[in-house]
Parts: sequence; C-alpha cells; structure tokens
Amino acid sequence: MTASQSAPAPRSQTGTPLLELQNVHTYYGQIEALKGLDMTVHEGEIVALIGGNGAGKTTTLRTISGMMKPKVGSVTYQGQNVTGVPSHTIMQRGIAHVPEGRRIFPQLTVRENLEVGAFTVTDRRLIQERVNEGFALFPRLKERETQLGGTMSGGEQQMLAIARALMVAPKLLLLDEPSMGLSPLFVEAIFDIVEKLNKERGTTILLVEQNASMALAIAHRAYVLQTGEIKLSGAAQDIARDESVRKAYLGED
Repeated sequence: MTASQSAPAPRSQTGTPLLELQNVHTYYGQIEALKGLDMTVHEGEIVALIGGNGAGKTTTLRTISGMMKPKVGSVTYQGQNVTGVPSHTIMQRGIAHVPEGRRIFPQLTVRENLEVGAFTVTDRRLIQERVNEGFALFPRLKERETQLGGTMSGGEQQMLAIARALMVAPKLLLLDEPSMGLSPLFVEAIFDIVEKLNKERGTTILLVEQNASMALAIAHRAYVLQTGEIKLSGAAQDIARDESVRKAYLGED
C-alpha cells in the first residue's frame, strides 16, 4: 500500500483508551528522552508514531512494555496503572513488543523460537495451536520450521519476530521499525500482515516506522514525535497531508 491509496476509516475513540500515557518523562541517565509525553491508543486502532532519529520513538515503546521506567508520569493499560511493572508481567497482561533489530534467537530453530515466545503459556495444546496459527499467517516460516533462525534472511527473521510475539495472543502489539533493512518485497509483505492482524484479528497496533508514507497509509491515527515531545497528532490521513510532515518525513518538497 502507498500513501496515495485510501487510508482506513478511523475507529471510534469513545470510552476508556486501551493504552494511555500521561505526562511521561523517561531518562537515559541524565538525558531526558521523553519530555511529558501524552498519548492514547484505543482498542482496534493502528496508531503510527513517526519522527526522526533520536526523537524518542523506541524509548516510548520500551516505556510502555516495561523495559524502561519513567521518572514522572503514568502508563495506563486497560484502565490499570502499569507504570514500572516488569516487562514479563506486561506481556502476561496482553502487550507484546517486537523490538527494533528483531532479536530472534539465532541458534534456535524457527519452531523453537516460537515456543520460547510462549513462555507464559503452560497449555501445550494451546502452544501448538498458536504455532500453527503462526505458520498459517507466515507460510514461509512453516517451510523453514527446522531451520536455525540466524540462517534466514532479514525479512524472514522479521516474520519470525512478529510470529513469536503473537504466541502470547496480545491485545496490543508494539512494532519497532518492522521494515528496517528489508527489501521492498518483504516490506510490502510485512505491512500486509500488520493490516491483516488488525482487520481480521482485531489486534491493536502501535507502530514505530521509518517508512512514514506506508505507516500513515495503514494507520488510523498518528503522532509526530520530535526530541521527546509530541509536535503533531491526529487522523493519519490529515498528518500525511501536513506540509511540514510531507517535507520532513515523506521526502516531498
């Protein structure tokens, strides 16, 4: 999909957000990476978070998933304050994080990587069901079931990283730069899968993506982040038409 195609209609934003960040300040040592971040994600949405290098996009996802703890502010998920809750507990509550760089286990097979992703699941039959679901979503992974993860292409590893995250049946999926370093063919495939997860499974997705045009084309809403602060937010279609966004992130004059 390209930015010139019709973007999806925004979902309803009534009721309590599935995820809400309020006045979040997160630091790396003495460096303030997020400076009072306010953000909401409603159930059933794809929300894109775009911005340049060092804007704080990855820090935002790490703060949500419990990998980093904000000094100030709160993260609320399903109406409960989860600020500072350990990442494994966050995962058990229904938030899965696919980090930048994929970070699969290169010495494990495709199947073993998927099974490791289900470490919070104790029912072996359920694990097998989810492995089968992953193979149905990514047939290429089924073909490489016994292949070591580290021997696959970057696109295949990204598919594996997403399939592994889905092993916990997340309600909210955090995707950090899923198209980075991939060929155009794999980029199209990954974005198709993101749309499919949202439309067919109802998975809510917060997407950090360098390919802003494609991200805005599939998102319902978007935030533009600069040096740890939200500079612009709204319907993705409107953000894509904003002159400053077009010049800075869409490569248009």
